[in-house]
Amino acid sequence: MMDTRKLSECELDDVYKFYRKDAQKMIRTVSQYSRAANDAYRRGDCVSGHHYSLMAQEAQFAANCLNARAAMEIFKSVNRTDDLWRLDLHGLHANEAIRALQCRLQQIELSGQRPKPLEVITGRGKHSRGAPVIPAAVTNYLKECRYRFYELRAGAIAVQPKFVELK
Repeated sequence: MMDTRKLSECELDDVYKFYRKDAQKMIRTVSQYSRAANDAYRRGDCVSGHHYSLMAQEAQFAANCLNARAAMEIFKSVNRTDDLWRLDLHGLHANEAIRALQCRLQQIELSGQRPKPLEVITGRGKHSRGAPVIPAAVTNYLKECRYRFYELRAGAIAVQPKFVELK
């Protein structure tokens, strides 16, 4: 039977750390190769600089793949129920959260169902460095695309999907 309970904050942190750790290691590798490339170019060693630059690009591609896989696993972990009308974006990076929101809105809009607004859980940004990233990214996206939305409570937004009348 599927576990549909809500993850606690500690469990969510564990899920995030588990799935993001390989991507974070690869990002450190990108940084090391980039520094090595920069140092080589400064020394006038263009061959080594080019080599390290290519290595950094390959590592960045690998990090992007690892982050994509992590986002998918985190998304599945925090959205354990099949509730079409609730979307939890905890643990996702801003671009991943926007993609998930786009997909869910499209899924709802194409379904033709109209029972209620979509509840989007953005979180309050307690784990963000500085200002909360996900709530700002989501509201900016919704404004740009001219969705009607309102704050349900801190860390949660209700979005009215757009429906196209079929003739």
